[in-house]
Amino acid sequence: MDRFGDIRAISPIAWILFWTMASLINRKIQGKPIFYSRPSSLRFRQWNASGNSHRSWYTRLGGANGCLVVQVTESELDIHPFVPFNWFFLPEVYGLEHRIPLGQISSAAIVKKFLGRRVEVEFTTKGRVPEKVSLFLRRPEEFLAAIGHLPGPEDRNVLKKGPAITAEPIHPGA
Repeated sequence: MDRFGDIRAISPIAWILFWTMASLINRKIQGKPIFYSRPSSLRFRQWNASGNSHRSWYTRLGGANGCLVVQVTESELDIHPFVPFNWFFLPEVYGLEHRIPLGQISSAAIVKKFLGRRVEVEFTTKGRVPEKVSLFLRRPEEFLAAIGHLPGPEDRNVLKKGPAITAEPIHPGA
């Protein structure tokens, strides 16, 4: 009889618990939420979006499939995976957790590709680093309106025929 059989059976469970605890402690230290609360004034929200970051080759290959929450308030765009996908260091590895003030979004465009449409959002991080994410949303036009980027009049036909719609920022009072 093997004396170490019980230890080897417990080992994978202990390893998972260790990484879960390390991830949760790391999130607390960095001031990131473990459970997200829903903001009160939302312009847009989709809780089962898909997407990926353009930060590197592996973030382009990886990403989230149906586990992103994309929400827009009066002042910011919030992209994050829902629980438990925000644990285990996954958002940090794949670049899928962002709280972006709307003023830091430099462009947003609907891009038509072979497998469907996606919204590409370019923005600047707190460290002044340019970043780009692709989001697969059910209502991309509603999302663009919520962040204050609407297709220009010359781009209306592009939605039907061309590969991309570029968006222009809305300037109040103009």
